[in-house]
Amino acid sequence: MGIRVDRKALLKQLEHRGVKHEAELDFQKAVIEEMLPYSYGGGIGISRLLMFLLRTCHIGEVQCGVWHNDHFSQAKEAGIDMIP
Repeated sequence: MGIRVDRKALLKQLEHRGVKHEAELDFQKAVIEEMLPYSYGGGIGISRLLMFLLRTCHIGEVQCGVWHNDHFSQAKEAGIDMIP
């Protein structure tokens, strides 16, 4: 059904990516201040659409997942920044 991004998840993602300053952007700030309702893909292929729009090569770059350590390491070596 997709992923739900809340304050805690967004802050963790920003820290993981080393871009904490993005917490001041309008959308991120609204999520952090809990001004927006939760939303998720609901099976309409939102992750694949995001991959296309953002020109990413791995679904782990646009959605959370549980990946085997070897897979995560291979992605990192290939320069793919997967969401933890």
